[in-house]
Amino acid sequence: FYFTLVAKTNSGGVRPDYVNLIKQQAARIGINLEVIIQDWPTFVGELLAYRNFDLCYVALSGGGLDPDMTGFYSENGSLNLFGYHTDMDYDPALGTGKNEWYMRQGTIMMPPDSQERIQHYWDWEQYLMDKILPLQPTFAPSYYEAYWNNLQGYDYDKEILQSWGKMNWTESHAGQIQTDEVVIADEAWSDLNPLFQDDSASKFVTSALMDPFVWFDNDASVWPHLVKNWTHLSDTHVRFTLREGIKWQSNLDGNFTDEYFDAEDVYFTLHMWRYISCDCQRICSWLEDVIIVDKYTIDLIIDGDSSTPELEPYAPYLTDLYIKILPEHYLNQTQDITGHPDITDSSWNIFAFNPFGTGLFELTSADKSVETILNVFPECWWLNNTITSDPDLNWDERFGDFSGGLDQLRIKHLSSPYEILAEFEHGRIDIADVSFDHNKRDSYLLNSDFAIQSKIKQYFGFVGYNMRPVRPVVGNAEPWGPDPSITKGLAVRKAISYAMDREEINNIVHGGEYTLTDHPIYVTLGVWCNPNIIKYNHDLNKAMEYMTGCIGQTTVIGTNYYSLFILSEIILCAFILLKKKNKK
Repeated sequence: FYFTLVAKTNSGGVRPDYVNLIKQQAARIGINLEVIIQDWPTFVGELLAYRNFDLCYVALSGGGLDPDMTGFYSENGSLNLFGYHTDMDYDPALGTGKNEWYMRQGTIMMPPDSQERIQHYWDWEQYLMDKILPLQPTFAPSYYEAYWNNLQGYDYDKEILQSWGKMNWTESHAGQIQTDEVVIADEAWSDLNPLFQDDSASKFVTSALMDPFVWFDNDASVWPHLVKNWTHLSDTHVRFTLREGIKWQSNLDGNFTDEYFDAEDVYFTLHMWRYISCDCQRICSWLEDVIIVDKYTIDLIIDGDSSTPELEPYAPYLTDLYIKILPEHYLNQTQDITGHPDITDSSWNIFAFNPFGTGLFELTSADKSVETILNVFPECWWLNNTITSDPDLNWDERFGDFSGGLDQLRIKHLSSPYEILAEFEHGRIDIADVSFDHNKRDSYLLNSDFAIQSKIKQYFGFVGYNMRPVRPVVGNAEPWGPDPSITKGLAVRKAISYAMDREEINNIVHGGEYTLTDHPIYVTLGVWCNPNIIKYNHDLNKAMEYMTGCIGQTTVIGTNYYSLFILSEIILCAFILLKKKNKK
């Protein structure tokens, strides 16, 4: 071996398997990895405080809708486990590191959904992965859903709400009671007021009842929704024109039957999200003021940095407006002594269990112990061609024409995944998650009654490199001999990335089911992912090229080492086969 590097990850699951396979692959180019597996608290402390490693395996989950990952890749980012600093790529013309400049510019470019900003992030991704290479992305898992084959038009990527207008039953299936409904299963919800939700079951129900301000498709592209359009009067002043003719569903006691969405609802909702929601920091951090211009026009004043006297742009603001709009006319019936809406009023308690909105569905019945039934709201604007014909919505292409005859969504509250599959197989559930059971999935694929769809999970797994100067190999800042424009540390990082065989790891650990990723952001960000990103696909010749100049006569020694390694693997395989033969 030319040198030994320390590789760390946490115990449990398959991450130790990943790192041990990478150890074998790195050995093929003469790099020895000392693998250390730690419990989760110790590993987190290692990543954020001690950082006594050269390589680590980490994964992020959840994701988001904007590519801004300043906290992860910038010099002062709270999650900058790689040790990036502006001295690594300082540009005198920019007055900072080029990567730092890309990060900063990305957060202030307006408008946030412009092609110019998308191109900016494409350029940044290419630069980061080519010139810095703080990490090597690995792969993302997939979710799988099974459904009855006679359900047409369902798109798992777009999920049930955005598929509803394209769905229909071609015929009834075994066990099915009626063909104007779709039956799914989920755990019991806890609170149907979106301001206080912390579970996915509650969020799903309210997403069916209530509309967001703006809509994000599954590729992270943003679309008008309750808002008709928006205009940037300046980089910190945005004017929104609201859609007219959108009717609210009636509340449980029937006191409000002829109410329509307007600017008061938006103002009220933003106020509530800023000051009482469980996720208030999303909007509080940048929303300076909200101004009602008229009944269907509202202005937002943005300040991305409250520490300066001037208003600062904040490009990711649109993702924070992907929030459900609340009915001001119902929840603002009384105020407390400060003049704010009184959340102790009975209307708030009723709303937590019997909410309503402007969305496709209205709540018919809700029994957390058994099931929740939603019916299509007949006066919903989703069904009003006068509104949905707006060309900026591209409605029929994105949502369908709702001619499939479906009227009801029934959600059975079941917690056991195997109980759900049993109900599915008997025809009492139409769509079921089958991600957790590979054998079931295979059996459904062989059954003509069923169909399977998959989608990539919001998951970002990677091998991280500690680029700090205290790491004498991967953090080596000396110029690389064959190309002095890059460092020896970067050359080693590239060598390891090319030596890594992610496909081999995927096949061994996951049966080839995971999706290989190459971007320094979540692959689910779709439009934000550079389609021509540099890819470090397994290539031992390129790996050895980058080893050249890092350790003396690496090329010659490395080639001989690799030949010996291949020979030793052949001998080992022959020994195993011979041993099996002798046993027989």
